[in-house]
Amino acid sequence: MIFPLYFKSKNSLKLFGLIDNFIFLKKLYLKNKLPKVLMLSGIKGSGKSTLVNHLMYYIFDKDNYNLESNELKSNSKFYNQFKDNINENITYLSGEDFKNVKIEDIRDLKTRIFQTIISDKPRFIILDDVELFNNNSLNALLKIIEEPTKNNYFILINNKTKPIIETVKSRCLDIKIILNESKRTTIIESLIKKFKINLLFDPEFYPLSPGHFIKFNYLFNENKISLDNDFIKNLGILLNLYKKNKEVIFIDMILFLTNSYLNKLKNENLFKNDKIIEYKSFIFENINKFFRYNLNQNALLNTINNKISDE
Repeated sequence: MIFPLYFKSKNSLKLFGLIDNFIFLKKLYLKNKLPKVLMLSGIKGSGKSTLVNHLMYYIFDKDNYNLESNELKSNSKFYNQFKDNINENITYLSGEDFKNVKIEDIRDLKTRIFQTIISDKPRFIILDDVELFNNNSLNALLKIIEEPTKNNYFILINNKTKPIIETVKSRCLDIKIILNESKRTTIIESLIKKFKINLLFDPEFYPLSPGHFIKFNYLFNENKISLDNDFIKNLGILLNLYKKNKEVIFIDMILFLTNSYLNKLKNENLFKNDKIIEYKSFIFENINKFFRYNLNQNALLNTINNKISDE
């Protein structure tokens, strides 16, 4: 499936929000106090990857970076190198979409780190979606970050969807990226204006991260999914999209759709809290089995429909 350019954080030339975090990291770098191993933790879509990208823009292409608007010029040569993962000073690995980084990738990373580079700038190793790396990879990574070389910096991006082994966390300065309601809605409003997004649902009513809100809104529009439509029908559409594209965002959308449906039942006082909790547990358990064991989709939808219809 072809997604809009703004779906990828590397395509974001402008930083929306997190300006205080950017200034803090920039000051650490300028004072030579940037930690050798840094972790940014926060929910998916809160802007952590975009924040790291803009730190890279500033460090490697300061002349083309506007500090007043926190925006990089589109004709930046560094930007195109960075976007295509061909800049020798930056190594980028991601555990995105459950394609777990293998231990061989970490060993290759170790070899790359000790290679000589022409630039006198530092080398950054960015590990995105680090919570999706398997334990063998994380243990191999631990051996590297325990003895960082002089000019190498590790930045780990943690979306907190799964626990990370404590031995890795203990080696990092963990900066938590937290958006209060005002920041969250301000960023969403800026993104809506910038990309001329047609709103399907109200950002104040659905407490999604900015990244998830923008992506969900687009995909719901594109696939004609309305939260007012039949839950089972919507669930079937999202399951088909996941089977076709194998993108983790569709799993996130399924969880959002289910929670929205159950909250609607709760707000309409159709069921008591204990019944809502029972439904949620039942639906998520069966969806999890569907993904894990590649079960029949129609059977899953019928099972869930029978459960919520029989009450």
